[in-house]
Amino acid sequence: MSNHIVPVLSERQQPSQCTTLIKKRVLVFSPDADLARFLLLNLEDRFQIIREHRLEQFEQAIKEISPDLVLIDLFAFSIDIVKQLDIVRRTAVTVPIIALRAYMSLTPEINKSIDDLAYIVFYKPVDGELITQTIEDLLK
Repeated sequence: MSNHIVPVLSERQQPSQCTTLIKKRVLVFSPDADLARFLLLNLEDRFQIIREHRLEQFEQAIKEISPDLVLIDLFAFSIDIVKQLDIVRRTAVTVPIIALRAYMSLTPEINKSIDDLAYIVFYKPVDGELITQTIEDLLK
């Protein structure tokens, strides 16, 4: 079994002979299948979406894909959020990062790390059109 990252394409996003426009690559990290599906449906018409849901593969995905933007769904538990932020720091991501997080109390250190790394933070539940417009603005 290969550990290579493969872009997720829906039926509407399948490559065709007429495809000449190169879409910007957006890496979506979310362990929440429903949220990932929601994001995919909202973003797939405008961007090439690559989804990773395993924390163990998140760092490899960033390195292999070289995304134009990273959309990261921060877990509900502080320890997982710290791990995700450490991965982003280690990979020295220089592309815009959008963070999705639950509206909950975190330590001041974690809040500062999120603010330092993310260009924009959205609180769940998220508005798909607002996220799409934000990504378009950031990737202009």
